[in-house]
Amino acid sequence: MTPKITPIETRYAGCRFRSRLEARWAVFFDHLDIRWEYEPQGFLVDNRPYLPDFLLPDCGTWVEVKGSGDELDVGLMQQAVHHLPHIKHQGECGPRLMVLGPIPEPPPEGDVGWAGLNPEDGGQPAWRYGFGSYHKNLRPWVLVSAGPMHAADSSAQEWIVPWIDPLDNGAPEVAEAYVMARSARFEHGEKG
Repeated sequence: MTPKITPIETRYAGCRFRSRLEARWAVFFDHLDIRWEYEPQGFLVDNRPYLPDFLLPDCGTWVEVKGSGDELDVGLMQQAVHHLPHIKHQGECGPRLMVLGPIPEPPPEGDVGWAGLNPEDGGQPAWRYGFGSYHKNLRPWVLVSAGPMHAADSSAQEWIVPWIDPLDNGAPEVAEAYVMARSARFEHGEKG
């Protein structure tokens, strides 16, 4: 039995994050000038409380961050995508909900894709979305069909493992944002 690891609360950009991983994703978003709100609102999803980690208001995408598949409640995510409110957005609509895992090493070329869920896909992660073209339309960009993740029996671990698209021309600033997020140190206050 693997012992449960307790996340370290971390302060960054005036927010108290429940984990360093969440703070590192905030560093990632900041480096790419992606507007974010941390835990802006909680919801009841089928009488269960749910507090999404982030809202990307420019595209109306809610974001859930998990360090491991063991922490991810797949059933809750599948229901939440149907209940989370549609947010008025500036650019094109992004996925209703994205699930992000640990910050990966950036690929030498290409982009990294993450599970995105939309109500019209039945709450299954049917597409992988990357941030390489975010500023073109102010939303995460569809990289590829999620393929095997679309199966109802996909494991929670598959949901948080990044998918590398070596053919996508990705933007160098995205690779740099992953490096910045991975190397962020929070021991001395709010400097990422």
